[in-house]
Amino acid sequence: MRIKKKKVILKINGKSARFNLSKHQISFLKDKFNVNDIEELDDSIIKLLKSKLMVLTDTRQKKKKKYKIWDIVTCVILASFSSVESWYEINDFIVLHYDWLKVFLKMSGGIPTRQTIERIMSLIDNRELESILTNFFITITSLNSNEKDIINLDGRVDKSSARNKTFYNDKANPLNSLNAYSNNYGICLASEMIDEKTNEIPTVKEILKRFSIKDVIVTWDALNTQTENVKEVISMNGDYVVPIKGNQGNFFEDLKLYFDDKKLETIIAGNTKSAYLKINEKSHSSIITYEYFQTNDVSWYFDKDKWAGLKTIGLVKKTIGLSVNYKLAVSKL
Repeated sequence: MRIKKKKVILKINGKSARFNLSKHQISFLKDKFNVNDIEELDDSIIKLLKSKLMVLTDTRQKKKKKYKIWDIVTCVILASFSSVESWYEINDFIVLHYDWLKVFLKMSGGIPTRQTIERIMSLIDNRELESILTNFFITITSLNSNEKDIINLDGRVDKSSARNKTFYNDKANPLNSLNAYSNNYGICLASEMIDEKTNEIPTVKEILKRFSIKDVIVTWDALNTQTENVKEVISMNGDYVVPIKGNQGNFFEDLKLYFDDKKLETIIAGNTKSAYLKINEKSHSSIITYEYFQTNDVSWYFDKDKWAGLKTIGLVKKTIGLSVNYKLAVSKL
């Protein structure tokens, strides 16, 4: 186990599996519960973590289950709270805190060796573990907010992972991933590796199945604005606000024609079916003006039934000096 940048990373099945508890989040947890020493952590938090980890899939043979899988993983997570950086240090952590750990864990096999810890962790489905830890973090932070969460789906390219062809190695393309970020909780809810940028489209539906989006607003870039992805959000009782660009062909052109100067003036004047908001921001030596136009007048669009749950369409007008930029969007809200 090593700490790289702000992520706790484990080697699972030969691949890097990211824990969704970053150094910042671990620090947040310690501050939240006023913990300076790990043994000061409230037992209820440990029991909650253990209860969530008890659903982990265990592929070991029954006769070889000397240790409970959730005991080992709980120890690893608690060790990460203490910022350990290797499997050896995890073993040292368990030795040091063994009596305390036995209060809420079975530790049926005694103190596990470094090899045992690493072997058991290698058997775990990192997607399943990621989902459990995300749910754990959300449960204990429990925001008291009436605002809907916004989940942003965003593709990332790790350019540093690319390799040129050499005498010893073949060429390696950069790693691509599709990530789901929670606006309220400030964490990555799920991450899915993809072969290349264009493979984001079919991956959207897969990554949405890994967490609940009920009463959540989902957004993404224009590449993923597809009728099938929108339908998936609606089927999971979620909402969406997504951009429309040239890849939607006729729909994009129809929206540009709809939001002409006359229509924008009507919305600004206070049309009952519309909403208008103007915001000024200062950036360096410039004043940026954002104007948001939204209307639920969608009955004119002949193909609206293809867009599940479509309720409103909108336009964002961005003005910097003499430069004006427009962005179009559709929404279930």
